[in-house]
Amino acid sequence: MKKVSLLLRVSTTGQTTDNQEKELLELCKRREFEVVEIYKETVSGTKKNEERKEFSRMLNDMKKRKWEKLIVWSVDRLGRDMKELIKTLSLLDDYKISLYSYQQNLDTDDSMGRMFFYFVSIFSEFETNIRKERQKVGIERVRNLNQKYGGHDFISNEIKDKVIQLKKDGLSYRKIKEQIPISLSSISTIVNQMELS
Repeated sequence: MKKVSLLLRVSTTGQTTDNQEKELLELCKRREFEVVEIYKETVSGTKKNEERKEFSRMLNDMKKRKWEKLIVWSVDRLGRDMKELIKTLSLLDDYKISLYSYQQNLDTDDSMGRMFFYFVSIFSEFETNIRKERQKVGIERVRNLNQKYGGHDFISNEIKDKVIQLKKDGLSYRKIKEQIPISLSSISTIVNQMELS
């Protein structure tokens, strides 16, 4: 008899995990699973997994291999976004713990379930790449506008050339700052880089 655990979550105190528990216990009875632990949570779907007390307890028990399969009502119980979902699925896979999701009728013990895991990994990587591309475009736009990003001045080559020319003309850092609106430390860095090259 396979040892399993149930992870039950609802988002508000006005909801109850009773219906989820009843359905999942009936499923376990039909499949002859031995339920060794039930993790019940009332926690917002926007909370990070690290902030979920029962979820953390479930992960600790998983690492101790107290059970062989995790049964959830729906895969969205495993994370608030794709990144958290992938992280949880990967942990389960690392510890050779299978997953069954009732709503999606998904079981990672069969080929369809493993294919789901594979596709989720692909979409997660795709989502990460899109985010990186958007970030690059945004940083480049800020750089071209000579604005701050993350507390740093982005200084175009045109402004750097002006700083260097003004310094060659004999102006002090403060006088250069009066003409070009960048920090004194940025002016100093530009001049130092020029002197090193």
